[in-house]
Amino acid sequence: MKKIVIALLLLNSIYFYAQPPGGGNGRRSPQNQQRGGEEREVKAFKASDVAGIIYYDIDNVFKKIKIKNNKTKISVKESLKHYNSKIKEISFLNSDKFNDLDKLVNSMRNSNSKPLNSNVEGAENNRSGGVNIRQKVRKILRPIREKVNQEERILNESLENVLNEKQFKKWLKYQKKEKESIQPKRPNRDSNRQQPQNQNRQRRF
Repeated sequence: MKKIVIALLLLNSIYFYAQPPGGGNGRRSPQNQQRGGEEREVKAFKASDVAGIIYYDIDNVFKKIKIKNNKTKISVKESLKHYNSKIKEISFLNSDKFNDLDKLVNSMRNSNSKPLNSNVEGAENNRSGGVNIRQKVRKILRPIREKVNQEERILNESLENVLNEKQFKKWLKYQKKEKESIQPKRPNRDSNRQQPQNQNRQRRF
């Protein structure tokens, strides 16, 4: 009798552990579904970031490139304050354009995240609409980005004249890292394979 009871308990244990997560119905648990949604979450489009609008923390720059000489600090501080002031002016003059583009692009992304029509015409309309918006974004942001790049060149030339070679290299490395931190990230290739085809076609502006 004991052997029969033990056998039944073993069979019951095997059946329990053989069930897949989510109650054995083959579906993902709500927790896993939530994690999947978080992984696919796309950062909201920000036109000012794409245009390269960035301000430098002067004290942080001193630490990163290890400036100790007081005379050098004064010169670097003046250059950075001038740059930040010019960028603030560019940002203010184009604030309406940035806001309009943010609303337009994020609205397009939200509509693309909804299920598309199964017919070919509906899919073509979505693709052509996305191309038109990307062209509009580039056309508006290109001249703004050129102004930002011009101020960046002026800043770098100014800093190159007061920093030694080692410090200037550290500055360029720091600057590159700061610029990359505000740019839209490319989707992960592995995650792209699991996403619908229309989501894989997202491009950077």
